[in-house]
Amino acid sequence: MEYNYFYGAILIDRDYDLSKNFIIHEMIKKKYYYFHPNIFSLGESEYPYYYENVLVSFGRTAKYFVDNENELKVFLNEFEDILNNLDFETAQIIVQASYADFKLFWISKEKLINNLGDISKTTLQYFEENQIRYYETEKLYFGFGEVDLFTGYVFDKYDNEKLLDFDRKYPSFVYP
Repeated sequence: MEYNYFYGAILIDRDYDLSKNFIIHEMIKKKYYYFHPNIFSLGESEYPYYYENVLVSFGRTAKYFVDNENELKVFLNEFEDILNNLDFETAQIIVQASYADFKLFWISKEKLINNLGDISKTTLQYFEENQIRYYETEKLYFGFGEVDLFTGYVFDKYDNEKLLDFDRKYPSFVYP
């Protein structure tokens, strides 16, 4: 019997109320398969329990989690839809799935460019120099490894062996 889990965190920028409202009131209407509002811990926006940004955490267990490429695609699409409805800067999910562990990250391109100026160029140079596998969409960067939620730098990147394991498990994976 395969039991799996995932957990993670989302760093919310300034509009905590918008993000909290989506999780509490709007998310349930989406009827996601992997994500439910009750798996989210909404953090606290009262000082001194946060500093500048609110950290929202989440996690759950599952059986035969993301066992094939189609399930992985649904999982990624659901999470990215959630992110598109939040005022997020960065996000991290750590997955313990059948035969594999995954560390996945997302970085908001809007926040990276608008709030931090030239850091977007620096981040992309960092990805290239450190051989971080990442993908780019219109709104975000998605990649493999453990990200520092405040800087966007990946401090625990996937080595080639882990990337090969992922490629073997999902040989036709195409992002997005």
